[in-house]
Amino acid sequence: MRPLNFLWLCFLPLLTGAQTFSTAVTDSVEILIDTWGIPHIYAKHEDDLFFAQGFNAARDRLFQFEIWRRQATGTVAEILGSRELKRDIGTRLFKFRGNLDEELNHYHPKGKMIISSFVDGVNA
Repeated sequence: MRPLNFLWLCFLPLLTGAQTFSTAVTDSVEILIDTWGIPHIYAKHEDDLFFAQGFNAARDRLFQFEIWRRQATGTVAEILGSRELKRDIGTRLFKFRGNLDEELNHYHPKGKMIISSFVDGVNA
């Protein structure tokens, strides 16, 4: 993919306006952006809150998410060039190979729900 096409895809959500996800959340969720551009999320249920947080983060930081995903999978050199090849090789050598469910239990008692809801929001 050509770099300019990649950037266009990353910023496209900013140009398309508001979206609603009536089936993705169990109750109403409100995201208010203050005068400094800081989002404030109001929700009645934690899973809805983290869904909205994931959606808002992806909307505002899609390019950053893409770079993080590529750093985790060792594919940064595909878009930033050969200078990132050593990092990609290292990433692939040290890839996490453990049990993800077991790993999530170490973070927070509701870690799996939090991360799943956040990821669902990112992917919405």
